[in-house]
Amino acid sequence: MDAPLQVTDTNGTRYQLTHSLGLGGQGEVFAVKGGRLAAKLLRCQTSAARETLRNKLARVKRLDLSGVPIARPIITLREPAVGYIMELLAHSHPLGDWLRPPRTAASLLDWYRQTGGLRLRLELAARTADVLSLLHGKGLVFSDLSPGNVFVDGSGSAERVTLIDADNLVYESTAGSRVVYTPGFAAPELLHAESGVNTLTDAHSFAVITYQLLTVRHPLIGDAVDSGEPEREQEALQGLLPWVEDPGDTSNCSSRGLPSAEVVSLRLRELFQRAFGPGLRDPRLRPGMPEWSDRLWTAADATLRCPDCGSTYYHNKTECPWCGAHRPNYVRVFITLWNPEAGSEKKLGDFVLRPTGESGRRQPVTLAQCLITQGESFALTRRHAFGSSSDSEGSAVIGVSVEESRLYLTSLDDRAYDLVSADGKTRTAVETNGVALSLDAKSSWGLHFGPDDELHRVALFRLVASEQT
Repeated sequence: MDAPLQVTDTNGTRYQLTHSLGLGGQGEVFAVKGGRLAAKLLRCQTSAARETLRNKLARVKRLDLSGVPIARPIITLREPAVGYIMELLAHSHPLGDWLRPPRTAASLLDWYRQTGGLRLRLELAARTADVLSLLHGKGLVFSDLSPGNVFVDGSGSAERVTLIDADNLVYESTAGSRVVYTPGFAAPELLHAESGVNTLTDAHSFAVITYQLLTVRHPLIGDAVDSGEPEREQEALQGLLPWVEDPGDTSNCSSRGLPSAEVVSLRLRELFQRAFGPGLRDPRLRPGMPEWSDRLWTAADATLRCPDCGSTYYHNKTECPWCGAHRPNYVRVFITLWNPEAGSEKKLGDFVLRPTGESGRRQPVTLAQCLITQGESFALTRRHAFGSSSDSEGSAVIGVSVEESRLYLTSLDDRAYDLVSADGKTRTAVETNGVALSLDAKSSWGLHFGPDDELHRVALFRLVASEQT
């Protein structure tokens, strides 16, 4: 769609449009000069379309969207344009910027690393899953989820992800209802007109976006489709062909993108297999947003940063898959549960235990972990410390950084937390002025997120030495 240089809202305010921000099933979103605003222009420029949009926006304003990061419509546009003005963070970027490299990119690997690498992509997907979980929890469906209507804070971090195109929000619809979708991301049952939109059609779109985000290839478009007749692509998107990593049928495998083994953890692979295997034909078998969120955050927390090339990779590899450098020393932050019946000494070992394996040995409950390499800073969030169902902006609890063999801890939420040595004999408070610790492979410290007499989470800090040292 060619954007006009200027649009006018129904109050007579004029807006200068600059560049396209994203393309969706209904139209296109453009940046407004000056930042913090965007304009969505619909393709259909008729009086009927204008009336439909006006009714949609009136309905959206009545929805309960409290706590959901979504760009709110402000005002509709005056003829000849059909669309509206919405709020948008200045310098935000569509998620699509992380899905495919520009033609000017020197190489796929360089572009992948320069745009945040594996960890950032996992965090962006996890944050998007959290936002959709909030939306679905209110009984709402986004309906036209695509990389063009998920926006990332201009800082390039995963601190804030915002949905746009609020006019897409609906309650579940039935088969035969008018459905708007972005080609390549719609669930097969929508293409077959067998269903209306619902949380499971959103789940399919999310799985497609996430797979592309990690691997830089479409999960349903393999080499057989790329080299085949045009109708083969439609067959693939309708779920009539195996997905590109189908374990029982390699006829549609893909040579594009990055090796899945390097960017998709085993637990994420299982979700993708459910989403694009049996879930392609039976929507009830698809993973939902809470499960995606949990496994994506877990995968992100299991990545290490390579000190040589700056890339991130899963810590179960002995060397960086991007540059070949040996895995460095790192601090493992292991989140477990304190047992209030153990007494008040807070010795490491006085935790809630559970049997593991046939031997019946009892190990501390593993709730989460984070990995921090030399020179890196990290924030433990409410998800780590208190088990919040999702991370959100402003949820940082403890700042962690590693310099040589010293660990630095700082309270980021103005609260004080008990830090206790392994034998329970040394304790101090982690406050806003920070605490420094010396670590080696034999010592360990526990940071407690609750009082002695209550069940609470504990973060254990342990140095993991490189196999090369």
